[in-house]
Parts: sequence; structure tokens; C-alpha cells
Amino acid sequence: MQLSFLVKTPVLPLFVALCAAPLACGDDKGGDTETSGSATQATQATQATMASQTMGATTDDTDAGTATEAGTDTAATDTAATDTAATETTVAPTSTTTMPPPTTTEDPTGAGSGQFCQEACAGDADCLIGGVDMGYTCQDNRCQNAASKCSVDTQCNALFSGWVMDCAAQADCMMGYACVDIGDGVGKCAITPSDIIMCETLTMEEMMIDAIEGGMQITVCGKTGAKCDNEVCVDPCEANTDCPAQGGHPMCNVDTGRCECGSDADCAATGLPQLAVCNNGVCGCGQDSDCAGTMYSDKCFEGTCGCSTVDVCMNPNVFDGTMKACEGF
Repeated sequence: MQLSFLVKTPVLPLFVALCAAPLACGDDKGGDTETSGSATQATQATQATMASQTMGATTDDTDAGTATEAGTDTAATDTAATDTAATETTVAPTSTTTMPPPTTTEDPTGAGSGQFCQEACAGDADCLIGGVDMGYTCQDNRCQNAASKCSVDTQCNALFSGWVMDCAAQADCMMGYACVDIGDGVGKCAITPSDIIMCETLTMEEMMIDAIEGGMQITVCGKTGAKCDNEVCVDPCEANTDCPAQGGHPMCNVDTGRCECGSDADCAATGLPQLAVCNNGVCGCGQDSDCAGTMYSDKCFEGTCGCSTVDVCMNPNVFDGTMKACEGF
């Protein structure tokens, strides 16, 4: 369940994304928008699910993580009369699906206990996307891509710098880019500064890095300070200016490097009911009604919107051969 570098699977299905880390923000240059791989716990879970709806998915993120620190007591109260099959911490499936039963272990991505819309696979062939092999394999009944995980900080710096195109030689990069070595001989096309394109305007800085060929260093535009945290890339914030208000988390917690909300009013900036309540610095849901109107949720589990049965999962499948599942992580 991880997002490409950003999450434990790439910005694709919820298992990918709900698999994502806390909201992180820009680097020391400021002004960066939040990324899925660095999304705060509850936000990431919800955004990842939404990404799954539109074929954006691992992630990630927005589309990451550590367990959500706070849940709400109102979820169980609001649903006591209408959903006797659920409790705030453990929800029994009411679906007749043949998928494995939900677990009650805490989700390492931050969603906490509960059930969430996911896609279950039986073999690698189920993990094709539009008939194309995108590098996903079926592991533990979930389509995962090992390339979505990070192992060193330099991979994350490349990710947040926008160095995503692979290259083996300079000829593989288009004009205005240079093929650089981001470590272990892996080449990525990086933007080179010019009189027209300056690193400062891209909220990046000039940096020297080894070219993939020729044995020399070259100046490119990039970001530094990104971290690989538990195989997920995060871009820690350093000041409030690194945390865009429209993301619902306008305050930088300099101790954790995460952008956080301070009140429900902050979360209202997202315009999303499922992110309407500030739960210990993380925007999420406060009651089941906050989760209505989506294609993937009808219940609020500890601040994160999830599902009561598989019938709730109406979002389109990302992968060709997977089946819908409403399960815990």
C-alpha cells in the first residue's frame, strides 16, 4: 500500500495512498504546495481515495505515514441507531464479498482502525492498467510497485524537484534539461537554469550534481531537504509560508516538519466535507454525515472517511483485474 516515493503505492488506489505520510510542505524556499507523499495522516488517506476515483493513485496523497493520533467519539454515537454492525474501532463487514475479512490492526499510514475501499488482486495479471504493465505486482492481495518506495533522501529530492523522467544519456532529455545521476547510476532529467528559466522562479535553488555521463558536474535547479521516512518521501516544512492555506493545514510544526491545522476554520479552506474537522492538527471527518456524497465512504473512522460495506465502493477500479473490497489495512 504505497505511493510512488510519495506514498507507499503511487498516487493510485486508496491502499496505495492510505498508505501515505503526514502533510509536509515546501523546502526552505517556501511556497511549495502539499504533495501526496507528504500528506498529513487523515488528509492523505482521504485524498488517496479520491485519487483512486480519477485514476490518480499508492499513494502517497495527497496525495502517507504514521497512525492518526486522534479519533472522534461522535462517530459511534451518530451511527449507533443506523449501523449496528459497526463500532468506532472494529467494524464487521456486512457484504457478501469473498474477499478476506477486515483486520483490526492499526493502519501504519495513519487511517487508524476501520474499513476502507480498496482493490484486491489474485495475481500479477490483475494489476495491469489499461492492458499495460506499469510495474505493479500482486503482493498480499494488493497491487504494489516496489519502485514507488524510497530508500535514500536523494531519491526524494529528485522527486520534489520534478526530476521524474528516466535517462541513460544526455540525448534522452529534451532541451533545457540535463541527465544527472541521482545515485547508484540512476539517471533523471533535471531542469537547467538559464536567462529565461531561473531556479528562484521555480522555488528551487541552483545545485551542482554529477552528470550521468562525461564524469563532470553540472548546475541544475532542484530542492534539498527532502527525507525518505519509512520508504515514503516527505518534504518537511520550516515555516508557515511553506504551508499553503488552501490545503487546510496552514501552520508548520517545526518539530515534526509537518503542516497542521489549528481549527476547523482552517480545514474549511479545503472545501471538502470529509476534511471539515481539525483533529489534533489533521483535517478529517467528525461524523458519518461528513463522509456522505463520495463514491468511497459512508462512515467516519477516527477522523478518516471509510466504508461500512463493499457496496459503498462505487469509485472506478484503477487496475484491470481487481475486485472491490471494504477492509482494514
